[in-house]
Amino acid sequence: MRYMAEKKTIQPEFNRGRIFQQWKFPEYEKPDRGILWYIIAIGFGGGLLLFAINDGNFLFALIILLFALILFTHHRQEPTEISFILYETGILIGDRFYLFRQIDSFAIIYEPPMVKVLYIMPRNAVLRKELSIPLGKQNPVQLRALLLDYLEEDLDREEETVSDMATRIFKL
Repeated sequence: MRYMAEKKTIQPEFNRGRIFQQWKFPEYEKPDRGILWYIIAIGFGGGLLLFAINDGNFLFALIILLFALILFTHHRQEPTEISFILYETGILIGDRFYLFRQIDSFAIIYEPPMVKVLYIMPRNAVLRKELSIPLGKQNPVQLRALLLDYLEEDLDREEETVSDMATRIFKL
C-alpha cells in the first residue's frame, strides 16, 4: 500500500512582530498522589459503584468505571509541553495564534506557591471558556505591564476558576 501524505491547509505566515516574552508549560500539572489518596479514591469509587449496582443504576456504574479508566490512563501519560509566546500583534499558545482583537481580557492570579496562573478570555469563545496558562517562573508584574499595553485587565477576578481549584485540591 502506498503512503499518501495528508494535505494540510497552509495558512499564510504573516509578520507577528517582536517577541516580548515566551516560555513553555506542561499541558496539565501532574499531581503527586500518595498512597492515602489512592486508598481514599478506591474506597470512594468502590462505594459509589456498589451504590449504583445496588440501586440498579447501571449507567451510573458504567460512568464510574469509565472515570476510573480515564484517571488510570491519564496518570500513566506524561503531559506535553506547550509553548506560550507573547508577540506585539498577539499571543501564540501551542499552535493557536490569537490576535489581540480576538481577546476580550486577561487576569493574573498570583498566590505563590500554589497558584500562579494567567487567564485569557477570548472574545468568540463558546460558553466563555477562558484559557488557563501556568506562569511557572515568569515575573507576573512584567507580564502584566506588557499585556496592559494591548488588552484590558479583568480586575474583578481575584481567584482561580472553580475547576482549576478542584483539580488542584483533589489532585485530579
